[in-house]
Parts: sequence; C-alpha cells; structure tokens
Amino acid sequence: MNRKPKMRKYTKKDFDRQFPDDATCLEWLKSYLYPDGVFCEKCNRVTKHHRVASRPSYSCDYCGHHVHPTAGTIFHKSPTPLTLWFHAIYLMASTRCGISAKQIERETGVTYKTAWRMFKQIRSMLEEDSPIGGKGRSVKMDEAYFGGRRKGGGGRRLRGDRGEQYKTVVFGIAERKGRIIAKTVENASGATLLPTVREYVMPKSTVFTDELPSYHGIPHMQAMGYVHRRINHSEKVYVMGDIHTNT
Repeated sequence: MNRKPKMRKYTKKDFDRQFPDDATCLEWLKSYLYPDGVFCEKCNRVTKHHRVASRPSYSCDYCGHHVHPTAGTIFHKSPTPLTLWFHAIYLMASTRCGISAKQIERETGVTYKTAWRMFKQIRSMLEEDSPIGGKGRSVKMDEAYFGGRRKGGGGRRLRGDRGEQYKTVVFGIAERKGRIIAKTVENASGATLLPTVREYVMPKSTVFTDELPSYHGIPHMQAMGYVHRRINHSEKVYVMGDIHTNT
C-alpha cells in the first residue's frame, strides 16, 4: 500500500531563508503580481525591467517608465519595512486560531498603533469573500453546472430546460494566480450574476468572460469602471493572447 508523503512544515527558519531582506520581499511581490513579465504602459507591451536602487520600484529598460509593485496593495505608502509586513503575514497565516495585534507588536518590534493597522489590513485580506481585483488587475469569471444529467442526454444545462432542477449553478470569480471566489447561485441570468460581480469584484478591474449574454451588462456598470474582455467559445475560440477564462 502506497503512503502519501508527509508534507513538510514551513518553519520560521524557512521564512527567514526565503525572505532575508526588503529587496527579496519586493522581488517576490513583483514576480507574484506579474508572473508573465511586467507590462509597460508606455511601450504597450511586456518589457524587461530593472530594480531602481533609490526606491521600491522597477524601471522599464526601454523607456524608463516606473512600476511600483506595492501600489494598490496593503503595503502601499507604508513606512514599515516589507520584511516586517511579511513576518506579520506569516504569523497570522500560520496559526489556526489567529494572533492579536499585541503579539504582532511583540514579535516585530513596531508600535502598537502600527501593529493594529497591520493586523487590520492583513485580516481584511485573509477574510473569506473579501473583494478581489482592482485597477490594473485581471479577474476571470465563468459559470459551471453541477448535478444530475439533463433529461434526454448529457450536455450543458440551459435555462428553461426540463432537467434544470437536477443541476446547481456555481459562479466562479478568479484573480490571475490569486484568490478564487465560488458561489452557488439561483441561475445564470444577468439579473443574478451582475450583482454578484458588483459585490465581489473591485472597481476598475479588467474582467474576462465568455460570450454568455448575461455578461452584456458589465461594460454598462459605469460606477464600477470595469474593462470587459470576451472570448467567443461558440466560434471555437478559447484563447486570444492573454484573454481567456481557462482559470
């Protein structure tokens, strides 16, 4: 009988080895946010960037445009070193019962005011179902059907089909290599899906969907400022550059 290999615990020693200084933390954050390379807004393409020594940013090798990995994150404009932020995240994520702001103060050496702010920000990111995406971030969404087979054969359930009661609609929203929110919903109509998008996707996100008519209203949600990109699966098109819903 084959036994599953025992998973090795990630220890404080491992953490110190992986994140020894702020530069390493910033490089990790850049790689996490831009897994396929940094897109330069001026060059309008992915270009090679180098670290700027005088500030926590990266500069395009071709035009000099700066990209700040901490912008739009909980680290934005924080004078607290990234190593302390990462350490606090490690503490909060590695215990099942959670820790207090007072313990963050003791462990990191920051003031209680700073520890409380860090605690509050980190907890907001760890909470289930907090909004995802944001300006410059990509969010992909799709609906799936789970349950019994349709009457008269297999295939995707359609609204109004007699076998409808045998399937449950699950609506998935995913960040690019980030968090996923999955919700059971009553149906896949625009009246159901669009309010869910508004609730869980932050303003100015770039939203990727297929051609389902229920998503037609996304560009018209003016207050949210979404950028909408679509893939026409009905025409056997599943990927166009970086536009897809395969996640």
